[in-house]
Amino acid sequence: MKLKYKIINEKELYSGFFKLKKIEFNYQKHDGSWSNQVDREIFGGSHVSTLLPYDPKRKEIILIQQFRAGVISRYDKDYLFEIVAGIIDVNETPEETAKRECFEETGCIVNKVTPVLGYFPAPGSSESYYNLFLGEVNSFEGERIRGLETENENILVKSYKIEEVRNMLKKGKIKNGLTLIALQWFFLEYYKN
Repeated sequence: MKLKYKIINEKELYSGFFKLKKIEFNYQKHDGSWSNQVDREIFGGSHVSTLLPYDPKRKEIILIQQFRAGVISRYDKDYLFEIVAGIIDVNETPEETAKRECFEETGCIVNKVTPVLGYFPAPGSSESYYNLFLGEVNSFEGERIRGLETENENILVKSYKIEEVRNMLKKGKIKNGLTLIALQWFFLEYYKN
């Protein structure tokens, strides 16, 4: 059955770094009847491109770490391991965003980009839609600090051998959802050793 709904009222509650709106709606149930009115607050739609930076010659994956305000109430052990991600700018394609963000956040130029999948990370609370890409890059030795000063970014960037990343995944060291999705796809569908 195709998704059916009726918006009764929509109101913007907040507009800052993120947007928040209240939607009052009814939706058609699986049996064809209509629900009672439902009221929900929804975060505005940040449409995002994510990219898993991978060096196929050196068999390395680049991961980044930066401060994230969303972990303050639950987690203070370490910075999260993440892949590249950023909001898609106006007049920019998801692929262009992925390449731009990879350079801004890692200093690496994407030599080849492969679309992987798109998904809603939290459809119960957000309009966001994420595009995942695999980006072939040339990895590097040591660590770098990257990011845009204008966005107050301070990003630690490091290359990891594939088996090291696999062990991090197995030991539960990867806590970021979009990174989990990207790495699980990589090990289940792409990387055949």
